[in-house]
Amino acid sequence: MSKKIRHVLGISGGKDSAALAIYLKQQNKIPDIEYFFTDTGVELPEIYTFLDKLEVYLGKKIKRLGSKKDFFHHLKMKDGMLPSPQQRWCTKDMKLAPFEEFIGDDECVSYIGIRADENREGYISNKKNIEPVFPLLRMAWSEKIFLAY
Repeated sequence: MSKKIRHVLGISGGKDSAALAIYLKQQNKIPDIEYFFTDTGVELPEIYTFLDKLEVYLGKKIKRLGSKKDFFHHLKMKDGMLPSPQQRWCTKDMKLAPFEEFIGDDECVSYIGIRADENREGYISNKKNIEPVFPLLRMAWSEKIFLAY
């Protein structure tokens, strides 16, 4: 008997990951999908309200993950250098590390909400058991399409 493959989608608190979650729910092709949010501990209160509302719509809990060390510990370790698109330590240390721990050694398909018009690459794990999938890129969804709805 083969081991079950986990299907997961990280919710960032932004429109793209939320739109992807809503779209995949409406398609109803991945009924066992797991949703997660990696909390830095310095999120705006509105993010938590948004996550609560999204859980109601999705009909599933969004698992809250966290880093073993808080944001200010990491900030101190980086000599006060704030995260930026060039220095993505917050993503690496506070989001990706807890995600990879959450997945462990399970076979996993990770759905990632990056739009076709974004100028960035998505996270590709070094772990062979995590397969990234970029549905919005594949469907060529851009911000224009998002704003039309």
